Amino acid sequence: AIRASAGAHAVRVLQDELPEALKRRQECIIMISCGEESTLRQAVSMVLDRVFDRSGLPDTADRDRERPHVLDLIVPERAGGGIVGQGGERIRAIIEELGCEVQVSREPLAGIAGHKRVKLLAKDRNPIEAALWRLQGTLKELVAAEVLSSEHFELREALPSEAEAAMNRAKMEAEAIGKGEVPLRVLLAQGEAATVVGKLGANVARLRDLALVSIDDAENPPFDETERICSAAKATLAQRLRALRLILGDLATRNAAIAREESVTGEPVGGGDAAEGMRQVQVRLLFPAERWSELDPALQTEQSTFPEVKIEVQEPQVVFGQPASLRAISLEGPEEAVALCGWRLHRALEPWEIAEPPPRVEEEGDERPKGRGKGKAKGPPGAAQAPQAPLISPATPVQRQVESVSTTRSPEPPVPLQSAPLQSPSPPVAQTPRPVPAMNAGAVPLKLVLRDFRTASYLASEASGIASKAQVKLFALEATTAAPAILEIHGPLDRAAAACYFVQMQLWLEGALGVPSKER
Repeated sequence: AIRASAGAHAVRVLQDELPEALKRRQECIIMISCGEESTLRQAVSMVLDRVFDRSGLPDTADRDRERPHVLDLIVPERAGGGIVGQGGERIRAIIEELGCEVQVSREPLAGIAGHKRVKLLAKDRNPIEAALWRLQGTLKELVAAEVLSSEHFELREALPSEAEAAMNRAKMEAEAIGKGEVPLRVLLAQGEAATVVGKLGANVARLRDLALVSIDDAENPPFDETERICSAAKATLAQRLRALRLILGDLATRNAAIAREESVTGEPVGGGDAAEGMRQVQVRLLFPAERWSELDPALQTEQSTFPEVKIEVQEPQVVFGQPASLRAISLEGPEEAVALCGWRLHRALEPWEIAEPPPRVEEEGDERPKGRGKGKAKGPPGAAQAPQAPLISPATPVQRQVESVSTTRSPEPPVPLQSAPLQSPSPPVAQTPRPVPAMNAGAVPLKLVLRDFRTASYLASEASGIASKAQVKLFALEATTAAPAILEIHGPLDRAAAACYFVQMQLWLEGALGVPSKER
């Protein structure tokens, strides 16, 4: 019916043709390509009718019927900066004017070269459809400005690296003998599960950008019927570690909120003011009982590796005369130490995975523009690698609109700090370096190499706001024979990591404006 109304070749559903990274997450891509915008709107509306149709749900499926509407668009990576807008103004406008949460992926789409996701979330369909056409208008502007061309909308498979190919081969060999991927399973109390889901499902949407995620009732003993099991599967261990970090962050935020409420009533308050990564959390991870012998060696070493983490192992349980299929390991301590401990336990069951955990990536919570909700406008660092032309008024419509009903994305690649040029929005910064204080015994400053001293001076100044947000001291050093300029970061390791993240975001935000270098 859709093809009859919009054209025989206007709508294509890609599923079997997709890379394994997408197929294993049970995803498909709907491609809609029309020459006339009126025909495109009609085809998109009919597709959304099918995507959001919940009339066939049984009467008992109230929770499914009340779930927020979620739509993933697939857009060229190069369009990310234009979609976000200067300082996130375009995303903020969509959130405030249309009531639709927007999450722009920072990393490329798994298995697809040169594309990324834009996730739209709302309680009803209308805000999502309005946001979709707002973003389509932005794509038209980028085409008219020659930032995008028809080649950017073509879908091409991304070839894996040699290391990824070797890891995939080892994984397939392990799966052949019944020792494949072990899903990340987190046992949650009912209130904790609500926090992990978040308002309009915004929190769990972040998890589904990383893996195939489900939150199910723990209906069977030895678990309580009020508990929930959050499962993340069909993803690399690095992606599951990121998912665990997000879950722990949500639980730590919930604990802090409860502590603030208790302080009003005069009850004791516990460490809610600790830095992210250092907040105290407790989590129960579930592992298959049949593979417990592989976990024992790791459990014996984890306590010495992470002395700050309290580890408790559930005794084997018997259910209806049979051993329970899952056993719980309780981890309590600083959230990052707990996350890394969980990562090491999983890697004991998946030795083909990377030997070292990926570094912690701080959330953008402190950098949200005023008025934004939990739907984060995540600007893509990759979009800043090539300067973009200023946006102009819409011209001819884009010839291909690509949409997806999927809910996952690929791991985030590291972004070089020098990849994005910087235009300082503040008055010129004096070209004189600040004196560097003597360091405390044993403390080593973190040094970042930047393209010029003016950039380093701005980042170190109060105008950038990085030092105050990360609670560190920043100093710009003049050029040496080894580097054009150096930005020194003085502070604890977790604060220095936060400062690195803010520097990276500042470089991307300024570079995404596409201002020619001669104007800087």
